[in-house]
Amino acid sequence: MSPADRFAVFPELNVTVEPLPGQALRVRVAGEVTMENVGELRCVLLRAIDDVRARAVEVDLALVTFIDSTGIGKLVSARAHAGANGSDLWIVNPSPGVRRVLSLLGLLEVLGTPTGTSGWAPPKSA
Repeated sequence: MSPADRFAVFPELNVTVEPLPGQALRVRVAGEVTMENVGELRCVLLRAIDDVRARAVEVDLALVTFIDSTGIGKLVSARAHAGANGSDLWIVNPSPGVRRVLSLLGLLEVLGTPTGTSGWAPPKSA
């Protein structure tokens, strides 16, 4: 299988993590989030909550070109898991396509707003 064929079958997903002040993390997601690769995103989100014990996890979706129902389901379940573990998880900067899908499902405001249960607040801009 050529590299081009591999990405046609298994769309590329890039997930990076960076620290934020106050024991929080930003998870940046780029590419397509599909059934074939959503396990990678799930693993990163659960490690941030369970292993790193982040008080807050901000998931940046600005570079996501496509998300299917399994990706949306993982975001919803990760948010619930975070809340059950004294953490918080929300999305920021959804790409236009992701914004449209989440809006149609009634999840844009739900996933885009911190619950405040962790006591963490984003740093104030200068």
